[in-house]
Order: sequence, then C-alpha cells, then structure tokens
Amino acid sequence: MIILFWMITVLSVVIDRITKYIAESGISEGQLIRAITLGDTDILAFSLHKNTGAAFSSFTGKTMALAIVTAIAMVLITVYFHKQKHKHPLLTVSFGLIVGGGIGNFIDRVFQGYVTDFIRLFPFNFIFNFADICVVFGAILLIVFYLFIEGKYMKQFEEEKSNEQAASSVLDDFEKTKQILSVVAGSLNYCANS
Repeated sequence: MIILFWMITVLSVVIDRITKYIAESGISEGQLIRAITLGDTDILAFSLHKNTGAAFSSFTGKTMALAIVTAIAMVLITVYFHKQKHKHPLLTVSFGLIVGGGIGNFIDRVFQGYVTDFIRLFPFNFIFNFADICVVFGAILLIVFYLFIEGKYMKQFEEEKSNEQAASSVLDDFEKTKQILSVVAGSLNYCANS
C-alpha cells in the first residue's frame, strides 16, 4: 500500500503541475473560456486567478504562513499513514490524494507566492484547481472510510490478529511441549545408559 500511496501522491502532483502550466500559458487573466454551457449558464469554464489565500480565497495575503501550515500538515499526514499497521486501499487513496493536492498547492505558494486557480464549475461561485479537487475528493473518501468502512475493517483486522495470536500461542505450546519431551527423552536415555 505504501507504493500505491506514493504513486497517487506523485501522479496528483504531476497532473496538477501540467494543468496549471496549460492554464497559465493558454489563459490570460480576466479571460473566460466557456467549455460547457447550457443556455446562458456556464457549466464548466476556465478563468485564470492568482489566489494568495487558501480555499475560497480565505486568508488572502498569508501565503508563507499557509505554505508552512501545509508543509506541516503534509508531513503529519504522511507519517500518520506510514505508521498505520492496517492500510485499507480506500484510506491509501484518500491520503495519497490529500498529500498530492497539498504538495501541488504548496509548490505554487513557495515558488510563485500564489496558487494558480483556473476551473469554474456551476453552481459553485469560486475558482479552483486540480490540487483542490484532489484534496476535496481525498477528504470525502476519508469521511466515507471512517463512517462506513473502518468499523468492519478493524473488526476483520482484529479477528485476523486474534487468529495469528492463537496460532502463535499453539506454536509456543508446541515448542514448550517439544522441549519438555526432549528433556524427558534425555532423562530416559540417561537412565537407560546408567
């Protein structure tokens, strides 16, 4: 699962970087490119925006503080994931998306001083990017995991662990019995030779 985590993380960052490069080189600030419309409504449009804040343009102008918080969060999430003894595939995908999205926007904040946003989707009244999509979907998957899957998965994990412990206990008892029989056999052999 570690490899899957890093593959998703790296793939998320690469796609984010490519889409931001395409947006910055193909869209002028203030320009609106309508991709999908329904009557007068833009269902999907592209518009370049330099966001110096966080989600929904909150914390505007706090770019370095946000970069530091993001870096700390990504490290903590990665360490937490790696320390998990049981890595469910959904949890792996979730953390990979969250970390990949966080790194994508972190790169923007550190090297540009802002995050490149360019996707507008009806009915939402904000602009976002691929990294934001990764973080949001990762968070949704995380919620789904903890609400609907974790209990069942942990029960199965505990049962497997219990079975392993029972098997280990039987092996330990077998080893003790073998040692006792070895001592008895040695004693009998000594008595027979005396």
